[in-house]
Amino acid sequence: MDAKKIKLIVVGIVIVLMGIIVFQNFEDQEVIILFAKIRMPLAFLLMITFATGMVVGWVLTLVTKKKAKSE
Repeated sequence: MDAKKIKLIVVGIVIVLMGIIVFQNFEDQEVIILFAKIRMPLAFLLMITFATGMVVGWVLTLVTKKKAKSE
């Protein structure tokens, strides 16, 4: 098995586990963002956090690949 297949399998497992965790947490949660209090389902908050982490990881990967390519 090559590295790309292993990476896809791991990403798939993480997404499935995240989906299970999200669907088990639908109760409302109060979140304070700066000066605002927002009430939202915990599942939505978890999805936002997960998506933000995925985007940050993707951007960091692109930056490090670009930096390595230029050297």
